Amino acid sequence: MNTDIRPIPLVHNHVCERAATEGCDCPCKGMLHQRDVLVAALQSRGAPADFDVELTNLYGSAFTLLSSDPAPNERPRREWEPVATASSQKTRSQVEQRVVDTTLREMLRAVHGIPIANKRGWETLADNITAHSSWHAVASQLRAASGGNDEASGFFWASMIAAAMTALDKGLATPTSTQIASYMTGTTVVFDRAQYPRGASGNSVKIISEMRNSTAVRLAVDVIAAALSASSLPISEKRTVVAVVGAVVSADLWRHPCGVYWLLLPSVRILRGTYRASFSLDSSARSIEQIIDEELGDNWRLRGVW
Repeated sequence: MNTDIRPIPLVHNHVCERAATEGCDCPCKGMLHQRDVLVAALQSRGAPADFDVELTNLYGSAFTLLSSDPAPNERPRREWEPVATASSQKTRSQVEQRVVDTTLREMLRAVHGIPIANKRGWETLADNITAHSSWHAVASQLRAASGGNDEASGFFWASMIAAAMTALDKGLATPTSTQIASYMTGTTVVFDRAQYPRGASGNSVKIISEMRNSTAVRLAVDVIAAALSASSLPISEKRTVVAVVGAVVSADLWRHPCGVYWLLLPSVRILRGTYRASFSLDSSARSIEQIIDEELGDNWRLRGVW
């Protein structure tokens, strides 16, 4: 990372910082994914231009078109196959991936640009909902409850943060553990799946096993409920922090329907509405909210997970 903006020394496995695939096998159960860049955004670390370089290193360029090949001075987050040779399925995947990767990039850029005086208490809440000071103990308890990590474990904590958003969405500023757990069952969105938008079966669909383990879920909701209770932020700011943090710690939003619905989309709406953020993929034809809904959401709805 750019040492000008690196917020803290690493205190956990380095692979957690750059989690970018479904197969993440890091020890934090998803709590600490992308922590360095998240804290840098919350603290407005470094000059905006330097932070933009770091975002490009992590998430790719600020693309303005969905399917065009990267220009010589642009870089995608993932391997890109030229449109002229890519199959139709590969082209669709690349579009979907660009949507989530570019939006996540622009979301963090917007958070970095919010004056630090307007973000007092945000980092503390972010630390607490990701169990930053106790992640090792919490992760150990989770492993004891649900077993070792598997291909979808990196989605677990973000799914639980998404569950908290369902309660905040009901106007509960300090929801209890029970309320968080119960409200996530009252939505059409599925919380225990890792699947890309056109995935329907086989390797394209993974179960987040921790989400089906009542002890693991209880451990997570207890941590998150305590964090929300300890924060004196107004509910509007809690929703902002929870949505942003949850979207960042997901192992891969392209494979995370509940993460996109309950975390990424609310982040965009909040940042646009409250903080006047703009997003590079916005166009006169479609806003990024519409693009997310149509390019990813329509397919997830067809498969019964949205």
